[in-house]
Amino acid sequence: MTHDQIDRMVRKANPLPDSSVLGAVDAPVLTTQLERRRDMQTGNREVTEGRGQNRWRGPLVGIATAAVILVAGLVFFLTRDDTPVAERAPNATQISLEEMDSPLAPGAYFVDTDGDDVSSLRGTFVIEGSGWSSVIAGARKVFGEEYVSLLVVEVDEVFSSACEEPVSQPAGSTAEALANQIAAAGFTVREALAPVNAFGYDGHHLVVEMPAGCVGDQHFVWDGPTFGRFYQTPGQVVEYWFLDVEDTPVMVEATWFPSSPEEDVAELQAVLDTLVVTP
Repeated sequence: MTHDQIDRMVRKANPLPDSSVLGAVDAPVLTTQLERRRDMQTGNREVTEGRGQNRWRGPLVGIATAAVILVAGLVFFLTRDDTPVAERAPNATQISLEEMDSPLAPGAYFVDTDGDDVSSLRGTFVIEGSGWSSVIAGARKVFGEEYVSLLVVEVDEVFSSACEEPVSQPAGSTAEALANQIAAAGFTVREALAPVNAFGYDGHHLVVEMPAGCVGDQHFVWDGPTFGRFYQTPGQVVEYWFLDVEDTPVMVEATWFPSSPEEDVAELQAVLDTLVVTP
């Protein structure tokens, strides 16, 4: 059987409709189905996007948390005090209470802050230059009638005014109280009293200058178990550190004059850089 014969048989069984008798047919169901399909597709897209957001929400929260930790760590790193506490120089020689103005060869020395052999609180420092001599509570380098010096002491009493008739009062029992007493003694303030961490301890820092016009030639300021202090010349600069060393107020004092040679002031700073205060 040929293809033409097969084609004629199919057409007889399924004749083509006459286009003249065909009418329009409404198909609302199809439209509804298409609309529903579009709605479903839109809904699926929202769900997919939501799932995508959920998929990223976990990692984003983790990243944000890590960022907060990183920033906190950075702030801690930038604000913490990383200044190392120096170790006390070994084989240091004690400057005894009987020694005054004895030459100090280059080397390590220490002073007892209260002169009591029972207690062990001391200040240890290293002298590297020449021309230094001992003071009961530290060391100094003299030029003419002036000097640069370092003292490490405990204080028993403070005089209420260094430029008037002095009135003695007991020293404060904390570094802050002692600092406030010295700050109120009538000096010209060069650097205001401020909290500080120095020599490995919390405390307060103050820089003052001896004012002109004070009555008399010697102005008592403080007294302690090993040393008492007065300042002689207007313009003399005194730098203090008041430290709390295991509930004991310790005062570190450095002083120089306007005419002090720069190299002597630099040597004084070098000695301060080696200072270690130990209980």
